[in-house]
Amino acid sequence: MRKHWHAISLEDIFDSLNCGCEGLRDEEAAERLKKFGRNVLPQEKPYSRIRLFLRQFNSPLMYILLTTVAISFTLRHYSDTIFICLVLLINTTVGFYQENKANQSILALRQMVKVRARVLRGGNEKEIDSEKLVVGDIVMLKAGDKVPSDGRIIDAKDLKINESNLTGEWLAVDKNRADGLAEKTLLSERSNMVFMGTIVEEGEARFLVVATGVATEIGEIVSLLRATKEKRTPLQKKILSLSKLVGAFVMLVISVIVLVGYFKKEPFADVFVAALALAVSAIPEGLLPAITVILVLGMRRILKQRGLVKKLIANETLGSVTIICTDKTGTLTEGKMQVSHILTNTRELMSENFNGLAKGENANGVESHILALKIAMLANDAFVENPEAEFERWVARGRPTDQALLLAGMQAGLNKKELEKQYFELDKIAFSSELKYAARLNRIAEKKKVFYIVGAPEAIVAKSVWLDVDGRKEKLSEAESEKLNKKIDVLADKGLRVLACAYREYDLDKAYDKLTELAEELILVGFIALKDPLRQDVKESINVAKKAGIRTVIITGDHKLTAKAVAEELGFEVDGEQILEGGEIEKINDKELENRVSDILIYARVSPSHKLRIVRALQAKGEVVAMIGDGVNDAPALKSADIGVAVGSGSDVAKEVADLILLDNNFKTVVKAVEQGRIIFGNIRKVFVYLVADDFSELFLFLGAMALGAPLPLLPAQILWINLVEDGFPSIALTGEQGSKGVMAEKPRSPDEPILNKPLKQWLAVIFFITGLTALIFFLIIWRTTGDLERARTMVFTLMCVDSLLFAFCVRSFKQSIFRRDIFSNHYLVGAVAISFALLLSAVYLPPLQKILGTQGLALGEWGLILAIGLAEILMVEFSKKRIFR
Repeated sequence: MRKHWHAISLEDIFDSLNCGCEGLRDEEAAERLKKFGRNVLPQEKPYSRIRLFLRQFNSPLMYILLTTVAISFTLRHYSDTIFICLVLLINTTVGFYQENKANQSILALRQMVKVRARVLRGGNEKEIDSEKLVVGDIVMLKAGDKVPSDGRIIDAKDLKINESNLTGEWLAVDKNRADGLAEKTLLSERSNMVFMGTIVEEGEARFLVVATGVATEIGEIVSLLRATKEKRTPLQKKILSLSKLVGAFVMLVISVIVLVGYFKKEPFADVFVAALALAVSAIPEGLLPAITVILVLGMRRILKQRGLVKKLIANETLGSVTIICTDKTGTLTEGKMQVSHILTNTRELMSENFNGLAKGENANGVESHILALKIAMLANDAFVENPEAEFERWVARGRPTDQALLLAGMQAGLNKKELEKQYFELDKIAFSSELKYAARLNRIAEKKKVFYIVGAPEAIVAKSVWLDVDGRKEKLSEAESEKLNKKIDVLADKGLRVLACAYREYDLDKAYDKLTELAEELILVGFIALKDPLRQDVKESINVAKKAGIRTVIITGDHKLTAKAVAEELGFEVDGEQILEGGEIEKINDKELENRVSDILIYARVSPSHKLRIVRALQAKGEVVAMIGDGVNDAPALKSADIGVAVGSGSDVAKEVADLILLDNNFKTVVKAVEQGRIIFGNIRKVFVYLVADDFSELFLFLGAMALGAPLPLLPAQILWINLVEDGFPSIALTGEQGSKGVMAEKPRSPDEPILNKPLKQWLAVIFFITGLTALIFFLIIWRTTGDLERARTMVFTLMCVDSLLFAFCVRSFKQSIFRRDIFSNHYLVGAVAISFALLLSAVYLPPLQKILGTQGLALGEWGLILAIGLAEILMVEFSKKRIFR
């Protein structure tokens, strides 16, 4: 029976769960995990392969095929009936294979998104996979986290949680450590509880895990266990619509063929069955499954580049991106921030002199430096999982900046746990982009408390009126402030990130409504400079993007000179007019911002609300925007962008709304994803052209033959065999094309550009004419010179198959010639063509198939003639390709 955890006192819960305030020991947690299982919701019931196979029959094409089977059987065309059944089975198997492969890949990709949890184990903070949480664990929450289990709140600070996926209420709910709630309190009113799957919008808290997996509230809601069905993307809808249009045109042409045959006194049964076979062949039924496979394979290739695409639709948009808005820290840089040096009013101290600084070894004259490190450690959310290990083996968790400050303090000999015991924390402000600082209020004596603050120098210098000089307090004059600001500019100009540290002491009984009220008349201690080296490959990636017509824009909370120095190191040519600061954005309206965004390369000291305005302004100028973000407050901008990109180390909220997650936090991954987006769209075009081109040639062949009073140039079984050879293996192999050379040398395509653009329409018309007319002339010559209709049909049948197999290589690139070294680089396509050619030989020479297909064996000279004509056709097609796509 489920316990009423909200109505029980915390002390009783700790006793009943046999745990304490230090958290479980690792051994205890392992035993509980083994006993109660992983913290996961019931797995979605696997899709049924049998149901998926049977679903292949539920399509208009299958209805046409089944109708054809029935008519053929009624008309006693038994060989055609058997063969159509064979084609039906093979088409169904191919469709099943493609959809099954796509479904398996999508399920595997979904499982890549993991929620991490920050827990207290044996008195030390650790970060673990949320699946390993057990009842009795103590978990820390901060803004942007997804709650990993159900729990009772131990303590909370300004905690607001969005429980809309559980209660339906879209407003965030205030949470606290309330005791004495009634047993019958509604779920939505249990203010002392947190629930699995909900999102922390503001504040922070610690909670005790009371339920995991199926025992949680969300675990009991069956409707939430079903994964959302992936909807068709806009591109898939366009393709479906285009396929229907092609199908309607095909049916119109088929009707004309039947009417012409009727008036020409051709045997109605033969014409009608052939017309139905033509319809089956010409309607590109394999297109939609092929596109799904192309999209999924694209997702898998992006995953190999360390990018996780969450939605199929993102694959389409990636290829159209015109602007990438990126933060600096961790994306353009390595994210391995280190304290470079500490600057106070008396002297500058480099990082190599930190060792043992706080232990009195080198303490003379550096009191302000030690105080700066103390402040940086206390106003800090980072932690080291294994502080007992050697310095080189420490595993630090938290924001990169916090990690760097914490490690610098530890290197100097400071112990965070000891400091926290000595300076008991009374209140805190977590770092936010809006305030641009983090702060703590600590008790330092029986009747005294101190306010410590770390953040953007200009924000803190503006609030400071005193200067700490190795323990002495001096008045901070305007001249001295100006001097300090110049020092900040010098450091920022070197590409260093600069933070200021300050404090102020208060009487213990000093009252306040909000802690921010205490951030006034501060005593400035000094500046901490941090360095973060650029990623080695980022400059090359930005150049690749530039050649591809994609502009890179830096949006950062850092000082404008820091951002400018980094941009120049990356090869940007930046002048003052191309930098816009957050303060300036505040002063201009949306229209003025829209007029300026085309010229801006760097946005400095921006807040999340500014990011949203920037994205919308760029979109208003017609740009397709990829926005990189990590924080909870970045979520609106990520959601508004055409492609929202969350860094892997970012908040759960950012990952929730993002289309693409950078598993390695690397800018290069975004560029690679854009490249794959272009390849995906190109592959869709290739498969479409391949499936449609030769099929339409058969229509030309039939219309021409019947208009000239010639007999049917192909039998129904032969038409279906061509369809089998063409739409089978080669079309599947084309879905896996790795991309053609120069794909990132082209300008971004418009999102509104149709699949079948003007050049493709022209090329299809040329192919339609060349191959259709050649096949018609070839058939007429062979039939009239030999008088052997079966041989003429066999030779035209063989020519159409050979054309199709050669054309598969031709369509690999719309810009490059078929006559190049790497034409056989798609080994799957080579294998597919080899299998298809073996099937063609079987159709021509194997007696059972000769009987079904109405073919006969061909002599070597006839093969030479067919291959020569096929090559001549490909030469003409290649010439037209060069003329049209140049």
